[in-house]
Amino acid sequence: MGFQFQFYEGLKDPSLKEEVWEILCECDKEFIPHLSSRESSVQSMLTVNKTTEQKPKLYFNEMLQQHFILCQDEESGRVVAFLSYRNQYDADELKDHNPSNYITTICTTKSYRNKGITRTFYEIIFSDQLPEQLRMPYVTTRTWSTNDSHIHILNSLDFDKVRILKNHRGENVDTIYFSKKSIY
Repeated sequence: MGFQFQFYEGLKDPSLKEEVWEILCECDKEFIPHLSSRESSVQSMLTVNKTTEQKPKLYFNEMLQQHFILCQDEESGRVVAFLSYRNQYDADELKDHNPSNYITTICTTKSYRNKGITRTFYEIIFSDQLPEQLRMPYVTTRTWSTNDSHIHILNSLDFDKVRILKNHRGENVDTIYFSKKSIY
């Protein structure tokens, strides 16, 4: 099974948008809080709301303003995973780590997980495959404290924990901000 990774400075192709939407909906309820309960990929208030049956439409529309790296299955050509990020991100929570390429969302369809896709996304964002004008001194992200698989990857790539917001996403669920200096 082979993969093709492609950078997009915004997502305009309707069929790619649809495939990203489908993956986002599949992953929605795995996030804490659910993406469908959020209005933005960078909002600061992340308390857990009641589960609803709504789709993450507001989150998706805001995410479309960001840059993407898509992973496509070489055989089918279908998008199986995506990473979205904000360029030149500057936030109080990441002081001394600004400006950065702030990774907001990584989603992989369930049948393609544990195949090295997320690691490859991070390798690309640190490589010269990223257009020169979009390279930043830092790569940053945040996740919830019980997201063990993502934290494991970040630790293995030598990201530093730069801030922890206790109980930010609910009882005993912290928000952890990570940063790594880029090679540029």
